Amino acid sequence: MADKPKRRMSDADKAAYEQAKNIAASTNLAERRRLAEDHLTPPEILFFLAEDDNREIREAVAANTATPRHADQFLAKDESEDVRSIVARKVAAIAPNLSSERRESIRKLTVEVLETLALDHVDRVRAVLADAVKDLPDAPPEVISRVIEVLARDTTISVSGPILEHSPLLADELLVEIIRNEPVAGAIAAISRRQAVSETVSDAVIGAEDDAAIAELLGNKSAQIREETLDELIENASDRPILHRPLVTRPKLLGRHALSLARFVGYALVAELSKRADLGAEASAQLARELERRLEENPGLADGTEEGEVILTGRDRAKKMFENGTLTEEAVRDAVSEGKRPFVLAALECVSGLPEDAVHSLASSINPKAVVALVWKAGYSMEFAVQLQLRLANIPPEKALKPTEDGGFPLSDDQMSWQIELVSEETDETE
Repeated sequence: MADKPKRRMSDADKAAYEQAKNIAASTNLAERRRLAEDHLTPPEILFFLAEDDNREIREAVAANTATPRHADQFLAKDESEDVRSIVARKVAAIAPNLSSERRESIRKLTVEVLETLALDHVDRVRAVLADAVKDLPDAPPEVISRVIEVLARDTTISVSGPILEHSPLLADELLVEIIRNEPVAGAIAAISRRQAVSETVSDAVIGAEDDAAIAELLGNKSAQIREETLDELIENASDRPILHRPLVTRPKLLGRHALSLARFVGYALVAELSKRADLGAEASAQLARELERRLEENPGLADGTEEGEVILTGRDRAKKMFENGTLTEEAVRDAVSEGKRPFVLAALECVSGLPEDAVHSLASSINPKAVVALVWKAGYSMEFAVQLQLRLANIPPEKALKPTEDGGFPLSDDQMSWQIELVSEETDETE
């Protein structure tokens, strides 16, 4: 069959095309922006605008779904990380439909654009892409191997974390490989939070001996853990207090597990075990006897004391650790990973010297500069500030501030002091 002849442009079409060319080459910023945003703008004009000196114009072209893929490929290497981030979001949305793309050239170009962005030298751009593809239910094999798996192996947790935690396209074999290769801090915990963690992956998490990640795994109701693995974990958990509560509250706990735990966990956790309805009558009776025995030995337990010491709240524990010099950044970092918000806020209050209201305001702010300023004031690292932005303040990865190349704070001391002064003034006014 002969190719259909191309439709000849009418005089009106020619005039409109010439007008678009003139606008694209003009100095009128507003007109060029409208042209860059218009889905009806001819592809070659959009490609021309992709090389515009003005970043706003290039951003508009990057966001335009009518922009030809060749132009997206060009913009994926743009000098502006904002432009590259916009391309990442747009092209990632196309990925699920690539399997049905009949034009091999377009399919290949799309994968190349995504691969370029997955290897971008700026963490923020890779994090934007990771956030955009983390929930994809399906993608062609080449997108999985050259984009999603590359992001999963990334050494920056704001990039790899969302993929490791959410992407359903990662095979168990890859997850186990990542766990065994000593990934970036927080990666194993992210894997532990996945939906439906298999027994194989759970074994690998527990074998890595990352207690923060194991605590996440135990708290994940959809994670499958073998009975023998749980037996071994309980047997070795007596001197690992971070695991006590997650083990006690683990779904589908067997009676023998509960009795093993009751030998070393605190009175309050034994009491919690005794309230479970899934342990069987015999185990429940033994737990009740254990509670009575402890009360006989230490009547103060009934008043909230354990082994002669008050059962501390997160706030009291932070103060006590601060007083004895054990309130380290590592201790607070672990608490962030475990979701212990009251302890973390109290710890930041102690080490920063700021009033409680100011700390709560800074830590709860959707402004990443405020969160970073709080960490700086506390004397902790920018690496910790990234974790605090993502895990405590729930700031999206693409908006979170990242460390400088040498790992330092991206803001000046004056800028961070101003953030703290601003919040302090606001809290003073409300008193």
